[in-house]
Amino acid sequence: MTTPHAPSVRPARRGSDGSVHTNPCEAASLPRVGYVLKRFPHLSQTFILNEILELERQGLTVEIASLRPPRDDEPRHQRLALLRAGITYIDACEAGAHIADWAHRLNLQHLHAHFATGAADTAMRAAALAGIPFSFTAHARDIYHHSVDPQALAERMARASFVVTVSDYNRSHLEKLAASRGSGGRIVRLYNGLDLDCFAPAEAAREPGLVVAVGRLVAKKGFADLIEACAVLDRSGVEFHCLIIGEGPERSALEQSISRHRLPHRVTLAGAMAQTGVVAALGRAELFALPCIVGEDGDRDGLPTVILEAMALGTPVVSTRLAGIPEMVLQRRTGLLVNQGAVAELAEAMAQLLGSAELRATLSRNALAHMRQRFDLRRNARRLGQWFQTAGRPAPPPGV
Repeated sequence: MTTPHAPSVRPARRGSDGSVHTNPCEAASLPRVGYVLKRFPHLSQTFILNEILELERQGLTVEIASLRPPRDDEPRHQRLALLRAGITYIDACEAGAHIADWAHRLNLQHLHAHFATGAADTAMRAAALAGIPFSFTAHARDIYHHSVDPQALAERMARASFVVTVSDYNRSHLEKLAASRGSGGRIVRLYNGLDLDCFAPAEAAREPGLVVAVGRLVAKKGFADLIEACAVLDRSGVEFHCLIIGEGPERSALEQSISRHRLPHRVTLAGAMAQTGVVAALGRAELFALPCIVGEDGDRDGLPTVILEAMALGTPVVSTRLAGIPEMVLQRRTGLLVNQGAVAELAEAMAQLLGSAELRATLSRNALAHMRQRFDLRRNARRLGQWFQTAGRPAPPPGV
């Protein structure tokens, strides 16, 4: 059973000068791509929305199949209003067959999934039934969590036309996994990017001592360590206020830690916010902190998009030497890095940044240059569109 969610008539998007961004001749040669997603829209996955919007801006026609409806209790990003793609909610039962039929009806030439587990498996089966190629983007939990089936992941990689992952760290991990299973596949690194026309350093004065952290309240974000570091700063007499934006299962434990360290005047759990609220907070902050760790379940962040957002907004970053983070945050060039779980190191790095306007300015300036070179959404989405266009034919259905 499928449920359409958006109108089928989608006018061409225009730039601020009124010009249409798509070339009709070029658009005619571009593939019609179906995105297969576990849930859309989803507050914590702005990178997917940004990617689709940019592909549309560049002329691709995108349709979205979501395996679950959005959560009613989540804020909605304002940029959803710019989306031209239709959203169809697919019943989880026999999703492969339903999506194959959906792809035929909409004349889709390629399927792409985000995350290497359920959505990628569904896209693989649907593509085989529809006789079209598929690909997927692998991120973090979907390749590192202890629940991931390595053999099934290796099979998906082998059958995909190509596999995108968001860091060189991830690509090395996936290549080793495939080799260990006697498998293969084309694995390419493509960084998450930002539309740098939409993100620019805030012109207003920063709020003295404001530290902002953003992410789901889950263990891998390292917010427990951040609160411990805030306790160290408080005992040292550093003037600051830490605003943690996000919601999740660790809220109660974090609240208890804040109370135990007597930090209600220093640390605020602000709850979930739409992107406009996040951007406003980052633009006011003197520094952004995200001390990611590897969770007990093996889960870790691959390339947190919010670090890119902070860098693009000119907010200096403190994070950890983990996964793809050092590919964004170059030590003492575009930010400061500490070892995961090293609370004293984290507190010292935060104190350094809060205490030195010159260091903050230097890191911010270098981070913006690094963003333009490697994390420009328009450039990176163009490469993805080219891969869609040149994708090969699908592998045989599983079991054949």
